[in-house]
Amino acid sequence: MTSSNSTGRGKKKSPGICWGDKIHLPASRKPRVLILGDPLKSESKEMADKLLEHLEGRAKVVGVDLTRSLEPIEAKMDLVIVLGGDGAMLATSHRLGRKVVPVMGINIGRIGFLTAFSPERSLGALDNILAGEGRCEAHAMMRASVRRKKEIILDTLILNEVAVVRAWGASMVEIDLTVDRRPVCTYRSDGIIVSTATGSTAYSLSAGGPVLSPRLDAWVVTPIAPHSLNQRPVVLPGSRVAKLRIHSKCGFTADGHEELRLLPGDTIHVSPSKRKFHLVVEPEANFFARLRSKLHWGESPGSG
Repeated sequence: MTSSNSTGRGKKKSPGICWGDKIHLPASRKPRVLILGDPLKSESKEMADKLLEHLEGRAKVVGVDLTRSLEPIEAKMDLVIVLGGDGAMLATSHRLGRKVVPVMGINIGRIGFLTAFSPERSLGALDNILAGEGRCEAHAMMRASVRRKKEIILDTLILNEVAVVRAWGASMVEIDLTVDRRPVCTYRSDGIIVSTATGSTAYSLSAGGPVLSPRLDAWVVTPIAPHSLNQRPVVLPGSRVAKLRIHSKCGFTADGHEELRLLPGDTIHVSPSKRKFHLVVEPEANFFARLRSKLHWGESPGSG
């Protein structure tokens, strides 16, 4: 029996899946493309019309959704194009569920760290993808579940982070962290963030967390304004299972979309997921180039 590995040896390459760094679209039929957009961005409709015209006769557009829906995507597709910013990309990762499909982000936002392509360069980049020259990165995801007593009140996949933040008017939150059932510490702070490597450049970075390469299989636990100076961010292997036990009323968010009010005694369980988010990137770009262009990494104050 032929064995298979991460490069796809011994397996038939399914269209619309990234094998290695390369996007494989179907050769025997027109690729199916789904266009999603942020309705709050006035440029979304204009860009969607340009894409429809550009794809005519070359691909089958299975849908254009310019709403803020978070409903699961049922359509079958080989490529998803997202018009918007990082929020739209995060929403798409949730809507895809377990579907494995490359996602191309066209930046109609501000920073757009996950949206690699500007509107001006997007059509040329799309030509490269259709010609079989597209490139993508597989970003690790994690699963988070919130449990109240013996009931799971939320279970979701995470691309960026989960965050626990103090309730309005509360002084601070108290949270016990255990990793693989081993106690780590009790955080007393304004909150705590558990982020993927992808999410390390988002909320966690703003709270003082480190930057991780998106190819790294690791998480970051970052306290928000900790009461003690000896409570610092911790980097964990992505294979670990973390549990946060809540001791005070606080708020919970997952990738900025799922929101809950937590009660004392609630627990949050964070574990690795087999699912990857396949992000289309520019062939010549790299992570550090994105840091420089999107976050102005390493620039002197006042430069540029």
